[in-house]
Amino acid sequence: MRAGFADIALAEWIKFRSVPGHLYGWAAAVVLMVVMGALTAHGAAGSHLAAPPAERASFDPVFTGMYGGFLFAQIAMGALGVLSVTSEYATGTIRATLTVVPRRTRLLAAKSAALGVIALVTGLVAAPIAFLAGQAVLARRGAPSAGLAAPGAPRAVLGMALLWVLAALTGLALGVLIRRAALALTVLVTLDLLIPVVAPRVLSDAGATWLARYWPPTAGLRIIATVPDPALLAPWAGLGLLVTCTAALLVAAGILFRARDA
Repeated sequence: MRAGFADIALAEWIKFRSVPGHLYGWAAAVVLMVVMGALTAHGAAGSHLAAPPAERASFDPVFTGMYGGFLFAQIAMGALGVLSVTSEYATGTIRATLTVVPRRTRLLAAKSAALGVIALVTGLVAAPIAFLAGQAVLARRGAPSAGLAAPGAPRAVLGMALLWVLAALTGLALGVLIRRAALALTVLVTLDLLIPVVAPRVLSDAGATWLARYWPPTAGLRIIATVPDPALLAPWAGLGLLVTCTAALLVAAGILFRARDA
């Protein structure tokens, strides 16, 4: 009897849940999100209070309270996506999986669905906690802060949960494309952290501006911004760019997954 899509997705969920390291990884992502977000907010508050009036006017408490935490949490989430695939290749269990589910496109879709649901649920828990922690730090330091009902805040919190999903699916796609955990994780860190943080320091002003506007992981972060910036994409446009690029990675992963031997 052929397994249905829901059965395959459920099996992937059970497989994921049965590995203690995966659960610890999600917990680590939540802790990183909250702690690093609070630390970043603490530093940003001090910089804001010492900044000139023109710079202080553009301060975005919502973005500031969550941005720093997500920079680190996305690596943890992406790593879980990578390892959910590469661990099967490393142990050879991918062959058994493909024996049970020979339709590779359906299997990859089920893996993506299971991982995406887990990431979404965890993100919906982590995002408001990180938001409230960051705003509490800003308020305590005397910097502007925002509540959950502030304009743009609900969209930012929901958007952050969606960013969790996209980070995990990016890792999954890289795991399928590369198959080797160390190399896939290196590419992940380069795409999500090194290029957005380090590259602007060595590029020309025009290059840094283009990167801030169009580099997918950076553009996606506009969904948590509540202060408009004409030099950057609008919130939903930035998220749309990241969704498009993540989908393209998954399509490429699906094509190679079907074409290559296990």
